[in-house]
Amino acid sequence: MGAGQEGNKRKKENMDEQPPINQPEPLDRRETRRQRREERLADPSRAGTWVVGVILIVLGGMFLMRNIGTFDFPLNNWWALFILIPAVGSFENALRLYRNAGNQFDVRARSALLIGIFLTFITIMFLFDISWTFVGPILIILVGIAILFNYSFSNKE
Repeated sequence: MGAGQEGNKRKKENMDEQPPINQPEPLDRRETRRQRREERLADPSRAGTWVVGVILIVLGGMFLMRNIGTFDFPLNNWWALFILIPAVGSFENALRLYRNAGNQFDVRARSALLIGIFLTFITIMFLFDISWTFVGPILIILVGIAILFNYSFSNKE
């Protein structure tokens, strides 16, 4: 190995030993975990993931109690409970939008809230076998109320 190659090798070793430029100092483990947790909780795509778990646990528990014979419930349309997953997600989205708008219901927060109410209403309708002939006119009335509700608040802003 020549003198030039050996000098380049020493320069490379010295560069490896130097700390990187503009890198923050390493944080302790607790601080790193706290930052990761805050990032995870701030991620809007993760909103409502716990709801899916809770609904599945409740459904599994109800089916287990029904199979064991400790609790018998006449729930024929149990699948309608899965409609609650996007409903709860919509309620969470409405709450997040409400807080982001300075604790005021802007158009997006009101829309998310109304979608959550609509999906909850549909779930109740399926769970209790309420006829569409009875619910159809009520849904039309509720949509009209929602439009008036949204219109009246949008004029005040």
